[in-house]
Amino acid sequence: MKPENLVKAVKILDNHIPKELDDPNSIAQAAEKLELKNFNQSELVNGFNLFFAQRFEDRLQIFNRITPPVIGDLMALITEKLGLAKQQIFDPEIVFPDLIFQFASHFGRSVYGRAADPIIDASLKKLANIYRFDFTDSDHGKIVVSRILGIDFAAEMNHFFKASNLKLGESAILLVNNSDLQSDSFAEILKKNKNMALLAIIELPTKLFKHSEMRSSLLILRRKVDNEKVTAQVLLAQIPELSNKEDFSKFVSQLETWKKENL
Repeated sequence: MKPENLVKAVKILDNHIPKELDDPNSIAQAAEKLELKNFNQSELVNGFNLFFAQRFEDRLQIFNRITPPVIGDLMALITEKLGLAKQQIFDPEIVFPDLIFQFASHFGRSVYGRAADPIIDASLKKLANIYRFDFTDSDHGKIVVSRILGIDFAAEMNHFFKASNLKLGESAILLVNNSDLQSDSFAEILKKNKNMALLAIIELPTKLFKHSEMRSSLLILRRKVDNEKVTAQVLLAQIPELSNKEDFSKFVSQLETWKKENL
């Protein structure tokens, strides 16, 4: 991805998407008419996600559902290093049309997802076409990527397990608030879903969050294989600040070592 192209993409969207369009589907509909063929997939995804963050900055109800692009990038890196990627990327409960595409831009995979909000749901196919993703459901193996907002953590997680329909050996990487992972509800959820193995809890860098109560982690779960007897040791890790290249390199090595020893 060329930084100058990212700047150009955001500028085109800012100049040609009318200010009165204030939802992702209307924006995607207008963007379908723009000439964007000179941008690659990564530039388009990053450009749109930055544009969305700027457009909805003052609308907190929407803005709070937007995931910083770097979090999707980190989720993709961890998925790759742990060898969890499958043929399809799936999100059964998309809260905003940014995270799944940011994550998917790192893989040459088909993408599919659903949203409870009809406006968000209507935007998905349009954005996938703009980004040049194959947006079709399939029976191929999948990696599930999603964000749990934590409005009703237990209900959201229970719905996630039903809607994701993880097959044997398939994994999910979820963005979850730290406070929810420390709650009694989380322990109860794990007890109730004994067919799911807890693989990892990886805390995101603290500087990604303006307020301590917003701090979040990546929760990685895997559907157990039949008669699975050996349980992987849970990976508990902290992603260092991204500016610290030496510590970040050590973190990546930690992922690779854990994979060799446990998967």
